[in-house]
Amino acid sequence: MKSRRSIAERTIARARERGMPIDDDVEYMTLVELWIEGEIDIQDMRQRYNELLAHRSADRKARRGNSTFGQSFKPVAVSHNAADASFDLPSIDEDKTTGVFEDAADRPPQDEAGPTG
Repeated sequence: MKSRRSIAERTIARARERGMPIDDDVEYMTLVELWIEGEIDIQDMRQRYNELLAHRSADRKARRGNSTFGQSFKPVAVSHNAADASFDLPSIDEDKTTGVFEDAADRPPQDEAGPTG
């Protein structure tokens, strides 16, 4: 058990260093703990994790299918010819957009603006 725990801790640390922490996933960590305790082997852990991912994916798809966007979105035919598509573009009223672009030009970029907090 000690070597399994050590392996798990090193794997968790490596994932965190790479910017992909895995120890905040309670269901995954439950599987890891079962493996550490010797209640399941690594193949069973992998199979259960794949099932967990498939279940989460199906849940996300179901939620997207029930969303207002999913119900109201209607695809629109688009010309593949740029010349044809340009005829359908609305004209830009320069008087209405001038203030927007000038305001943005007066402010420094987000990363140079300093603390936002």
